[in-house]
Amino acid sequence: MNKIEELKSVIGKDVSQNFSPTCRARLVKVNKVNSIFESVPSPYDKFPKPEFVGVKYKVPNWIACNSFFY
Repeated sequence: MNKIEELKSVIGKDVSQNFSPTCRARLVKVNKVNSIFESVPSPYDKFPKPEFVGVKYKVPNWIACNSFFY
């Protein structure tokens, strides 16, 4: 299994992600070079800011892979 196949197997799952404005995100889509995440509410933040939830952003696949598998 290569990295893209591994990432496609976890589409829709939440993970701690440092690039997210809430530090938590859901994997939405995997492309050849980048993956698209959507920020979700953090379970550790008692007062999340609603304007940060639902923000979509791109990260390189190697970073996305590190988020889930390392």
